[in-house]
Amino acid sequence: MIKKERGYRQKSAVFGVVQRVISLMDRKEKLRALVMLGSVFFNSVIELLGLAAIIPVIGLAVNPNLIHRYDWLDRLFLASAQWGIETERQFLIGMCCGLVVIFLIKVLTSVLINFFQTRFSFDVAHRLSGVMWTYHFSQSLQDLRASDSGLILEEIKSWPIAFANIFLVGLIKLLTEVVVILSIGFGLLVYSPVVSIAVILLMLFGVVIIRVMTNSRVKAYGGIERDIAPKTNGMVANATRGFLEIITFGAVVPVRNEYLRLTKTLFNVKSKSSVVFSIPAKTYELLASIGICGAIIVSLTAGVEGEDFFELLSLMAVSAYRVMPSMSRMNSLVMAMRKDIFVLKAMERGVEYRNKACREKSVRAELLGNRPCIELKELELGYKTLDTPVIEGLNYRFEAGGTYAIVGVSGSGKSTLVSSILGLHKPEQGAVLVDMGDGAHDLYSEVGAENWLGNVGYLSQQPFLFKGTVEDNFTFRNPEVILDQAFIAELLERLGLSDVLSQQGLKFELNDGGSNLSGGQQQRLALLRALQTKSPVLMLDEATSALDEHTRDLVFELLRYKAAGGDLIILITHDMSLAQRCDHMLNLSEG
Repeated sequence: MIKKERGYRQKSAVFGVVQRVISLMDRKEKLRALVMLGSVFFNSVIELLGLAAIIPVIGLAVNPNLIHRYDWLDRLFLASAQWGIETERQFLIGMCCGLVVIFLIKVLTSVLINFFQTRFSFDVAHRLSGVMWTYHFSQSLQDLRASDSGLILEEIKSWPIAFANIFLVGLIKLLTEVVVILSIGFGLLVYSPVVSIAVILLMLFGVVIIRVMTNSRVKAYGGIERDIAPKTNGMVANATRGFLEIITFGAVVPVRNEYLRLTKTLFNVKSKSSVVFSIPAKTYELLASIGICGAIIVSLTAGVEGEDFFELLSLMAVSAYRVMPSMSRMNSLVMAMRKDIFVLKAMERGVEYRNKACREKSVRAELLGNRPCIELKELELGYKTLDTPVIEGLNYRFEAGGTYAIVGVSGSGKSTLVSSILGLHKPEQGAVLVDMGDGAHDLYSEVGAENWLGNVGYLSQQPFLFKGTVEDNFTFRNPEVILDQAFIAELLERLGLSDVLSQQGLKFELNDGGSNLSGGQQQRLALLRALQTKSPVLMLDEATSALDEHTRDLVFELLRYKAAGGDLIILITHDMSLAQRCDHMLNLSEG
């Protein structure tokens, strides 16, 4: 247990985090990361040049005679005579103007470098957002249904952005600050070991104080945000989807109050986090003042005065001005990584799944070209939460070119069987075999759900329609999908949808969920989408339940026509009159 805890701490340390972040990048991103590393060192040099330019200006402001004390300043003063600068005062004014120009160049350069660094970070995050999308929507149906929709939303949309801000931009900034501080420290050590030791001691003292004051709080706040933020997302999504039920049950206020209860905890944690994250800045501000005041007191006590004293004090002040804020930012960045380490873990989970899928892809079959038959052999299906299987020892064969009905009482396993045939619910025992004319292939070990689903059209009882045109809903905005306009126009007419869509046809705008259509119209539109696909297998799960008898019979005739062309049609239904009109019927209630 102690060894495991030590390993976790090493992975959570800064060097461990750097290794983990790099492991999430692809080859191209790693090459870009080397360029970003070079930009860090270049930016650090610019920072140091700006700092180096301040010190002589401050010294000259106090004692202009220092111009003649240093050879390089004296030569610069003599050279400036050609521009009409003749006095020490004029030279100092010129130095101040030059300092402004240097800082202007420094700021512009830093902004440009920061732009490229941030762009790189969010490019990586954008790819990881896609990785997390694939990760969640490639899970088994059982796992996907059991997932928290709020958590899925966070991991796909919000956490990759947090990863970019905290672990990529944060590490780049952290490295920049480290290089600057090390450079300043080396310069101080050469120039004034006393000042260098004093600054180092103050920095170490600050690290210890901040670590003691913030470590446990940061971890606790991160855990609370990780648990509560997805819940609040899920509550908003569920309330939007079920607003009619919430209103009719008079539950608007209770649901809102529950949401506010959760968000109050979340907002309180965020406010406390804000205070905790301000501790480094305040701590180093205090330490800087202590250091400067301590230097003055020690110098006065020791009787040190004059230019040497002022130069030493100026050096101390400038060092504190640059080093202490750097230490403050570094501590804040490390605290942010420690608080949101769960974001890094989520990205690692998604990338690990992608890499595993890529390794397994070589054993999968290509997209099927023939009209397949489906055979169930000794099929046993169950759920982790149930002690006994839902379906056990099932043997059956679905032939291409036929219409099949799957019937049974509620709980007999109809939807579970459909999920298994879709490749989304792996059997406990037995197999789902796909026969493409060249022999049977196991759906789960040889074909793979991703390849198989490209050949299957599926329609559920609740049609999936999204905000956009009818054409968008038919193509899912896939530019490779070409619609048969004449065939669709015929189906619109036969299904009684032409008048509903008025003169706009496929350009008719649907609300989210198709809420500007009736339930029957939504189902007919979804059926039309399924009928116009080229999928050789079409599965309809209670997809005619909202249709009247006349429209249902019309749809069935269209399905029979599709089957006559060689396609396999499978209907899951409670409507026995419809089931009896199919070529074959599988009754799960009969065991």
